[in-house]
Amino acid sequence: MDMDIVAYGETYNRAMQGIEDMLIREDNPMTSFKKNLYPEAFQAYLRRHLETIDAIETIYQQEEDPNAWVEKLADRLVQAAQAELEAIPKKGKRGEQQINYNMVLAVFFFPAFLEKKGDSTEPLTDLVVEKWNKTFKTSVGKASYEKIEQGFHRKFCYITTAACESQGKPDDCYELELLRSYRDEYLLASEEGQALVKEYYNIAPTIVNRIGHQENPHQIYDEIWNSWLSDCVRLIEKGEHEACKERYMDMVYELKGRYMA
Repeated sequence: MDMDIVAYGETYNRAMQGIEDMLIREDNPMTSFKKNLYPEAFQAYLRRHLETIDAIETIYQQEEDPNAWVEKLADRLVQAAQAELEAIPKKGKRGEQQINYNMVLAVFFFPAFLEKKGDSTEPLTDLVVEKWNKTFKTSVGKASYEKIEQGFHRKFCYITTAACESQGKPDDCYELELLRSYRDEYLLASEEGQALVKEYYNIAPTIVNRIGHQENPHQIYDEIWNSWLSDCVRLIEKGEHEACKERYMDMVYELKGRYMA
């Protein structure tokens, strides 16, 4: 049954304002993005914004042109973020807020929609990814809550884990443990290293997903191992931590160019 005009208007407005609030009103996502905090933080986020997600789906089901509806929503989200960022006078603070928005999208916004699995989920989230990355020159990808939560147990070494698995190495193999320790003890000890880890998290799940859809993923992971990861292991063993970071960055940006261009 179609909604009456008043109910439609209220639901429409709730959806349009709500999608903006799902991003703009969320602060400091990294504070709760920890193994012991993330599950509860995600469920709280989902509860806060459930009415918005339901309203978006309701209007999607009512619209004669549902694609136009999700485009309005995606535009509203991107434009709201643009306005907030343009109001920040200092470039450094503006860049920091951009990173926060990227993280909110990746670890809360997209997983919340994917958790509900409505008919509007894929069209909307795909369009937000496309418009967001084009507008802000970023490479934010989307992943489900389940995939992110599993990632905590693997300590987010998405590409290295996939490459090791392709070679038949277990999750606790020497190479993975060495790379994880390097990340925890060296990269995360500096602001530059923390920024690299954040960027890696934004793009790595999408890279792994797209490699998985290629005709020859095993061959691709062999190349990743032989061309980059084996060098990283060797450099860590020699104590050449900065050289390892440069090599790892080369790998990430090369794969970004191949699979996210």
